Amino acid sequence: MQNIKRTAYFSYTETHITITSPYDADFVAQLKSGLKSRKWHPVKKAWIVDIKERHILTEIAGRFYDLVENNQTPDTDAGASQLSAVPDESAADITLVLKPGSELEIWADGSCVKNPGPGGYGIIVKYQAHKWEKAGGFRLTTNNRMEITGVLVALEALPAKCKVTIFSDSQYVVNSMTKGWAKRWKSEGWIKKGGKTVPNADLWKKMLDLCAKHKVEFKWVKGHNGSPENERCDQMAQFAAHQPNLPEDKGYKKNESEA
Repeated sequence: MQNIKRTAYFSYTETHITITSPYDADFVAQLKSGLKSRKWHPVKKAWIVDIKERHILTEIAGRFYDLVENNQTPDTDAGASQLSAVPDESAADITLVLKPGSELEIWADGSCVKNPGPGGYGIIVKYQAHKWEKAGGFRLTTNNRMEITGVLVALEALPAKCKVTIFSDSQYVVNSMTKGWAKRWKSEGWIKKGGKTVPNADLWKKMLDLCAKHKVEFKWVKGHNGSPENERCDQMAQFAAHQPNLPEDKGYKKNESEA
């Protein structure tokens, strides 16, 4: 099988470079050994490097990735390696293959360029030999909303009464469902102590309604830890977040915290 490079995105300020890319242990090792200024940004899920080390960064990253600068998306005519971040929706008819009671996997991830800021989600639905990919985004949202939305988009595509295992690297998503937090928020009228509305209540309402139609198990996976599906979803989410003319996330509220 041909070894196709994945894509890394560079964005610039006057003083720093932000690079977002799928996880690669060898790249991280060379980044740490070759660049003094590199810092990991856990919210952006990106490396921040001083602009003075641009040439070294470009040399190192080019060994592992196709590089896209200034948040420009790959040219769709530039070849297969440049299309690696684009969701493959050629198997979109998986929704026609699925039947009530089907047993399947959902992998989902979310990303934000800033938090809040432009955001995206990436999902993979796996059923027997079939695989379906999808990604989308919004121009102003949060990382947590994208983590939840990815799961919702996948669940909405399913027929009734499926047996679903959902994999996410978001402890917020997984714990809210497995530890009963979302159900408790619902029983309390989506109001927290102090009278504030539960963040992302609009999405959690949908999550509970959709999960009630299926037999659902949530499993947490460590992000950037070698899972091909998790890495792929992260890549698609980042790609979606960088697209132009993203729609409005009508449920996003500026005064809601990320907690």
